[in-house]
Amino acid sequence: MNPLYFTITDTDGTKHTVELGVDEEQIDTVDLAPGENISGTVTGKGTFTPKYVTYTDGLLGDPVRVNVS
Repeated sequence: MNPLYFTITDTDGTKHTVELGVDEEQIDTVDLAPGENISGTVTGKGTFTPKYVTYTDGLLGDPVRVNVS
C-alpha cells in the first residue's frame, strides 16, 4: 500500500494527485497480507468536491475505486 498510488476524481471528472504530509491521518505505506486492511486519509491539493478515490497497485495493477461519502 502506497499513498502515491491513489488518485482522487472530483464531481467534474477531473483527476487530482495525492498531496503528501498534509493530514496526520494520511494512509501509511505498508505491506498487507491477504485479508489485512488499513484505513487513512487521502488528501488532494486545491478546492474541489471529491467523487471517488482510485487505488492502482503500481503501473500494472488492477485499479480499485471507492466512492467518497
